[in-house]
Amino acid sequence: MKFRYQKLPLGPYDPKHPLVPRPFLPIHLIGLRKKTEAPFWALLDSGADRVIVPADLAREVGIFHVERGRSEPAMGISWQPVPVFYHDLKVEIVGDIDLLPMEVGFMVDIPFPILGRSFFQHFGSVIFHEAKEEVELKR
Repeated sequence: MKFRYQKLPLGPYDPKHPLVPRPFLPIHLIGLRKKTEAPFWALLDSGADRVIVPADLAREVGIFHVERGRSEPAMGISWQPVPVFYHDLKVEIVGDIDLLPMEVGFMVDIPFPILGRSFFQHFGSVIFHEAKEEVELKR
């Protein structure tokens, strides 16, 4: 599967600084009884270890007490520990028939969902084609 990089705003729009293409994938999260109503963009991040999403997505998949998940702090950009609560979910990439079971962490102050290396484990290779501005996922 190949996905073109997306040019999405990651903060206030500044006309002096054009949008930067990044490897975002359209995904759904699937809980025990519910699936996110609409797909959302998640950043494919080879520098992240885990899959972490904003905590407000928990309710969309039927998790009403996110803090009941397995707790493990993550190190934020400023090297400060941030609480993350992990739940077993499935990730569906838009356009793919496979549902990928994985532990997904919910964090309060994360600006956008991140697909880290625990997501990569579902593929034989993940290839970033920077010159073409696309990423390829191979099974």
